[in-house]
Amino acid sequence: MCKTRVLSTRGNTVLSSCAGCGVYYLWHNNLLLNFTEEAFLLFREVVNSLPFEDNSLPFPNGEKRIVLNTPNHDICFAFAEEEFEEFKMAIDEAIYMNEVYQLMRK
Repeated sequence: MCKTRVLSTRGNTVLSSCAGCGVYYLWHNNLLLNFTEEAFLLFREVVNSLPFEDNSLPFPNGEKRIVLNTPNHDICFAFAEEEFEEFKMAIDEAIYMNEVYQLMRK
């Protein structure tokens, strides 16, 4: 793994990236996903396009959750509404912070 810098930390989600190769790392609980910059931006689009209420379903404990596929379709996230909003904010914040770091390098 590259030498990374943390871009965002919210709840159980930490996002970082490598300044050298541009890979994004998304940690959520004990799950780690790696994205190219292009793939991360596409993942963000998908996440931000999903309204919770239209895409959530009741889980066995009665709580409504949204199921979010990852690039590996065998692995999915399941978020309660507050967790999902926090996850989206972490992704948006990471993109913003990466842009700030890129501007500082110029």
